[in-house]
Parts: sequence; structure tokens; C-alpha cells
Amino acid sequence: MSIRHLDRLFQPRSVAVIGASDNPQRIGTRVLANLLEGEFTHDGGKVWPVNPRHDSLRGLACYARVSALPAPADLAIICTPPSTVAGLISELGQNGTKAAIVMTADPGAAGGRGLRQPMLEAAKPHLLRILGAGSVGLQSPALGLNASFTQMAAGTGRLAFVSQSGALATAVLDWAGQRGIGFSRFVAMGDGIDVDFGDLLDYLAADTATEAILLCIEQVSSARKFMSAGRLAARGKPVIVLKVGRDAAPGADLVFDAAIRRAGMLRVYSTEDLFDAVETLARQRPQRGERLAVITNGGGLGLIAADALACSGAQLAPLSPETLKRLVQAGAPQANPLDFLADAPVEHYTGAVEALLREPQADALLFLHAPTAMVASDLIATAVAPLMRAANKNVLSCWLGGGSVAQARRVFADAGLPTYDTPEKAVNGFLQIAQYRRNQELLMEVPAGVPATSAGERAAARALVQAALGAGRSDLSDNDARALMAAYGLALATPQQAALTGATLAAARIQISHDPVFGPVVFFGQGGIAADVAADRAAGLPPLNMALARDMVSRTRVSRLLAQSQTAADAEALIRTLVQVADMVADLPELTELDLNPLLAIGGSVVALGARMQLAKARARRAALAIRPYPQELEERVDWGGGQILLRPIRPEDGAQHQAFFSALDADDVRLRFFTAMRELPPAQLARLTQIDYDRAMAFIATRPTAQGQPETLGVVRAVIDPDNQSAEFAIIVRSDLKGRGLGYILFQKLVDYFRARGTREIVGDALSENGGVQKLIRHFGGVVLPHPEAGMVRLQLSLR
Repeated sequence: MSIRHLDRLFQPRSVAVIGASDNPQRIGTRVLANLLEGEFTHDGGKVWPVNPRHDSLRGLACYARVSALPAPADLAIICTPPSTVAGLISELGQNGTKAAIVMTADPGAAGGRGLRQPMLEAAKPHLLRILGAGSVGLQSPALGLNASFTQMAAGTGRLAFVSQSGALATAVLDWAGQRGIGFSRFVAMGDGIDVDFGDLLDYLAADTATEAILLCIEQVSSARKFMSAGRLAARGKPVIVLKVGRDAAPGADLVFDAAIRRAGMLRVYSTEDLFDAVETLARQRPQRGERLAVITNGGGLGLIAADALACSGAQLAPLSPETLKRLVQAGAPQANPLDFLADAPVEHYTGAVEALLREPQADALLFLHAPTAMVASDLIATAVAPLMRAANKNVLSCWLGGGSVAQARRVFADAGLPTYDTPEKAVNGFLQIAQYRRNQELLMEVPAGVPATSAGERAAARALVQAALGAGRSDLSDNDARALMAAYGLALATPQQAALTGATLAAARIQISHDPVFGPVVFFGQGGIAADVAADRAAGLPPLNMALARDMVSRTRVSRLLAQSQTAADAEALIRTLVQVADMVADLPELTELDLNPLLAIGGSVVALGARMQLAKARARRAALAIRPYPQELEERVDWGGGQILLRPIRPEDGAQHQAFFSALDADDVRLRFFTAMRELPPAQLARLTQIDYDRAMAFIATRPTAQGQPETLGVVRAVIDPDNQSAEFAIIVRSDLKGRGLGYILFQKLVDYFRARGTREIVGDALSENGGVQKLIRHFGGVVLPHPEAGMVRLQLSLR
């Protein structure tokens, strides 16, 4: 993954158009015209046509070849035949260009000799980045840069739009222009031979001009890069995804949905939903739950809202006695939805709005209104909009109609309140907030711990698998399957036990399979006789934790069956089993198929009545795990303080332990580490510190058991690496009562060893000038303390090469 030189794509100071022309049928003609018709050249940008058949084009000097350009172009746009592309990229790289858009279509897609490998080989020695092949181009409207052959220029806005499909991109551009929607960046990616979704997500996550990211995806090429970049971007701004084209493979759409959910992004299912979601999420307020209060002046509109909620898992908000009393005083209906008559005066609306905004059981308010001849819509809008704008909960609205409600819509838009054309869209806006909230909570939630499989048990499981494969067996005997499952805390019933189980218990099924893009996937759903006909299955990408597994179960019919017939302990046991199966999948790439069916939770434990396992030698070309699992191989025991401590990567389950560690820090140590005074870690920050992406960051903790046998954290060192693996930014802190005993040096050595082995160029950090301890540490390892542009700060730098 890399964002290197992507600034040359989006913010070039000079652009060379190779294949520029005056023939209206040529792409190069349209590209040159777009560049000149924008504001790019007005702000000092240079445009250089390249074509040996012309001396000048559109009043500009035209150059015969790349080497004749006045200077290396920041960005080159290639619009020439396929046979010339690789040679041009090599020539551009030698000339100093660092980014190119290849608009030429790759003939390899039609069975001809492909451009992919020749292009990559030509670009690699020069670190030249390629957008395409088959790209329609990109636009940075705030810079006046239209480096595309689209028929219209994008308006300026705060949304970044990325599409693989050029045809879809141009259609969206036209659609957005009619609705006044603008963009910070607009990208038609094409084949993604080099620059792909992961790279663009990394760039846009840090792009201050972008507030939300919209993706139209046909397929993902590098799942782990996509997931890492997506999880990082979604922590900072809304990322909304439209999947174009459903995969016919069984379960493929479930897998894609699981990936988007896991990354904290929001999936939508139409182009209109894509932009409606931006309208909704850009103006959303924090929301606790999914209970909706509805005000309408039409009973049918209220029924539409109620029906949509009933199909979604959300619900109409119950009204408290206090709210009912306020509604009586306001002359408003006392049922949710509140259905006003056509002649209801404005003050009845304001009284109802005030009452529902104060209702603690309503998490959001939906206002549905159709025009009437009795009371003007704009008068109602003017009266209620200030109340809604000042509310601490989400308010959504639909002013149904045309010209008669246009002014009411403008009033709401000016107040920053999302408004929709139809009741269905307005309800869908609420459901988008609810789903986005669920995905973000999963991204941030600190999960409960699950007893980990020991290193010895894992080694025994691997040995058992290797022995079976060495003997030429692709499946396991019952005894071997029972032993393998037992290593991960899973029980396989004997035939006698299976005959004694009760038929009234909720039966579940857990399967694993390999997706060609996202690698191993865990499926969960109904088991037993219902397994073959049950339509509801949930998919999850391993590794899982209790929070993620609980979410999977909640999305199936099994959840309701468990609630009806079994105990909370049984439900927790089933959730724990999902986590353990995901651990097995992560540890054993040779395990290509697993089917546990039926699974029964009995007395707080789970037993599988049937198990089918399929093995195959791990193939290098098989897709790996989309999310890097906990790197257990980095655990290390060292001597310290008269005993042994464990150095290991931090885990999501360390949340409570990490909060206790933070509470044991002196206030001054907290200030030196976080540059501010804090008494406790907020939940979102605790999640960020413990739920790291091991591909993007590393945090090592020093831990040992207390006198009561519980683990305690003694110190932590962490670093986040840039996408190019050049620089890792670190921070370190040791428990205040243990300072001065060498623990910080042990932790930092662990970090240095890890990033040096990874090939990282340097470790850097910022510190307060008064923090002499960390400055002494960096100097001890051969680093330097440098001036910092911010007063009262220093820059720490340690070369690893």
C-alpha cells in the first residue's frame, strides 16, 4: 500500500497530454480542451501537449516527445495506442515524471496481450504511479483541474467520489451537476493496475478538502489493503460504498457486506441512496438507539413509515406519560405516529415537536408533511425549523410535493436539516444512520475476552493437520476431528450423546469457506433440518471477537430462537464458539472447509452433533485473511524486576486492563504522553488504542499476573506506520510507580526490532520539550532530538538503516 506521489495526481503544477490532438474523435482532444477550459492554467498550472504531428495545439506549443518537454511533468495523461504505453511510461519515469493517467484501454481485458505487467515493470524503477489503464481521468475542482475526458466539469464540494466504471462515473457526474452536488476529488479509476481503492482511501482519509468518501466498486483486488485503508478512513469520516454488479457465487454478496460492515463503512444499494446517505450522515447528530418518533399530517404517510421500520429491525418510539401530557396540552394527537388533521394550526405543530424532542425514549424525529389548502407549508416550516435545529437528536423530514412546498424545503435546508423527496427516502435516511451507527460501534467497541488457545494446543493442531496431509488424506477421522476441535475449546458429540440431545433446542450451523477475494469466511445461521432452507445467514471475516460474533448472531433467526427457548449463558456460549472457530481458521490455512451442523447450546456450553472438515495443502495463490490476525509469534518472555514479564502485541480484549493501567498513571505522566490533562480514556479513544490494525500499527505491552492471578499492564510502546512503510510514529509510557527501572528501554528495543525487521526506514515522534526521559531514551538508541516548528515541542528521530 502506498500514497507515494499521489499528490502529483491530484495537485500537479504541470500536466503533459500525450496523444493530444485536434481531431474531435480523439480522446486527447477532449482531455486538452477540459484542461484549458478549467481554472488550472489561470492559477499558474502548465499544460504541455505532446504529439509529433503538431507544432501547436489550441495556441500552445506542442512537443514531439516526452524528452523535449520544458521540465518533467508532474502528471502525464496517456491517450495513445496500447503498443506505445509501456515505452512512454519508461520514458516519463526517466524524465522525472512521478504520476500518469493511462486512458488507453487494456487489450488484455479482451483476450489480447495485456498492459498490466509491462506497465508495472516500466514504472517500478522510477516509482511512477499509474491510474488506469482504461481510466476516464480525475478532477480536483477546487484547483480547476479537469484531467479527464468527461463531457462536463465537476462542481466544487467536500465529497470525494471514486468509481471503477468510467461510464458510471460520467453518469453520476451529470446527475450530481443537475442537483448542485460538488466534489473535492472525482476519480474514474479504471482497471486499478497500480493505484487502487486502498491507495485512494489512504490518500482521501488524510485529505483536508474531503469530508466524506463515496466508492462505486465493481471488485476489490487486494482485500487486506482495502480493509486496512477502509478501517482507517472510516474512523475519521463517513465512507459510503455502492457495489456495482452482484457476484453470482453463493454467499459472495454476504461476504462483501460483511467486509463493509467490519470496516465501519456504510453500504448502499443505488446511486440515489449514495448521495442521500451523504446528506444524512453529513448532518447527523450522535444517536443512542433506533426508536423513531413520527409527526405527519397524513395517516398514509405515517403507515409508510411504520411499515418501513417494521421490516428493518428499528421501531416506533413508545411515548412516556410526561410526553403524552405535553401533547394533550399542545392539542396534538397522542399516538406515534402523530397524525394531524389538515387544518391543524401552526402552534399545534410546534407544541408536538417540542414534546417529542424532549421524549427520552425517542432517538430521532421524522417529520412528514403533504401540502394542504388550510395551512401553508412554509409557515409550519418556519415555526418548527429553529426548534429542530437546536435539538440534540437527529431530525429528518419529507415535504411531499412540488412547487407548493419548495419554500418549506429551503427553510429546512438553510437550517441544516436533511430533507427528502419521499417518505420512503426519509425513513431510509433514518435507517442509514442506524446502520452506520451499528457499524461504527463495532469498529469502536471494546470486546470481552475469550480464553485463548495455548501455543502448545495450536502446535498440536497444526501437527495433526500436517500428519493427515502427509498421509494423503484430505479429510479427518472422527477422532482426529474431535482432537482438533478440542484444541480450540470445541466439543464434538459422540453418537451416543447425539442421540440423547433434545429436539426443542435452537440448532445453529457454522461453516467456513474461502472467498476468492476476501479469503477465509465464517458463516453462521440455522442448523439441523432448517439449515438447507433458511434464507438468513450472516458472514464474518476472521479473526472475530465477542462483539463481532454477537453482531453476527443477532442478524439471524437463531438469535430470536435462542431468546425464546434458551438461557443467556447458552447464547454467550454459541457466540464464543464462533470466535473459537474463527481462531481455528486463522491458524490453519490448510482447513479449506468446515461444517458444524447442528450445533446445540446446552447448559452454557456448545456441542456439535456433526462435523465435516476438508483439508488441502496451503496454496500460495489462495487469498489470505483479509484482516491480519493477532501476531502471537511476537510474544516474548523477558527477565525484569526479579522475575519474568510478557512482552506481547496489544489485543482488543485488553480494554479493561488498559483502562486500569491508565488510571494508575500520575497526572503529569498523562500530560507528557497525551499533551493534555485527562482523568480517564474515553471509550472511542480506548478502542483506538487497543483495537489496532496489525498491518498499519503495532503496540507492545509489558504484562505480568497480579497476586490474584489477573494480568496487569506495566507499560506500552506503540507506533503507527505510514502507508509507504517509510516512517513509524511512536509513543511510549510506563506505569508511574515503575519508572526508572529500565522497562521503557526493554519496550522500545522490542519496537525497534520489529520495525527494523519490517524494513521501515525510521522511527519518529513528538514530545514536550520538558520530557527529558523520552529524549534520553531516543539518544540511548542512537537517535537525535531536533527542533520542532511548534513552540514547547521537540522532534525525535531514529534511523533504522
